[in-house]
Amino acid sequence: MKKNNTRNTVIGLIILAVAVLVIFILAINTPDKNADNVVITAATKQLTKDYTRDYPSTPRAVVTEYGEITRCFYASDTEESQIRDLATQMRQLFDDELAANQSFDDFVDSLRSEIAIYRSGEKIISSYSVSSSTDVKYDKNEYGSLATLYLTLNVREDGAINKVKEQFVLRQDKEGHWKILGWVPADGQQ
Repeated sequence: MKKNNTRNTVIGLIILAVAVLVIFILAINTPDKNADNVVITAATKQLTKDYTRDYPSTPRAVVTEYGEITRCFYASDTEESQIRDLATQMRQLFDDELAANQSFDDFVDSLRSEIAIYRSGEKIISSYSVSSSTDVKYDKNEYGSLATLYLTLNVREDGAINKVKEQFVLRQDKEGHWKILGWVPADGQQ
């Protein structure tokens, strides 16, 4: 009889321990109804990057960051308040000579106008691609070390995908960072 009592007690304690464990797991995994739901958008994620501490190391990585920021600009879930911060981030990728061609406020105003045109036409940059590392062309001249590569934006409009290809030229600065010196439409595109 004593053996049955001990066995029943052990089984009861195991069941109680499992029940407590299940309740604990449910309590941790149940979201707090009073907590604000934070939506992580591509723009929100992009804005967490800090180029002053972790600058892209190759020309391809710089143009990839440019492509990601550009995609964020035209995304429907990017908030108006994020445009200026994204513009600040993008200009960190620019060579000083390129940045000097336009004031920051003019740059932001121009971006906002372009974004409004894209959104009114319901255009979306669905994806982008950057030249492979082996396709980057390097050169050195009196202006410094240069790199040339391509960015292709896939723009969706009215169910069709249009490719916009741009040729980028980057220059290495004194710290060894590759900075965007400029870009032009490639392959005769306008």
